[in-house]
Amino acid sequence: MDRPRRAAAHDVRALVAGLPEDDGRRLLAEFVVDQAEDCLARPSHDLAHARDRARTLRALYERLDRLQGTAPAAEATTTTSP
Repeated sequence: MDRPRRAAAHDVRALVAGLPEDDGRRLLAEFVVDQAEDCLARPSHDLAHARDRARTLRALYERLDRLQGTAPAAEATTTTSP
């Protein structure tokens, strides 16, 4: 996996680490990253595999966007709780 793909996977894993163990978002994000790392680690030899890699990378970035969008709300909830 090249550097940008590793960076995206690392960012998702870092955000996932802050979620509770029983959070459904965590389970889904871990699954997406695992699948992405598997798919992106294989060399692309044809157009079909290149498309799969593009879809996989897009899913990884979508997961990252969703997790980043929820992080400030989670921090606000924990900081305002007594």
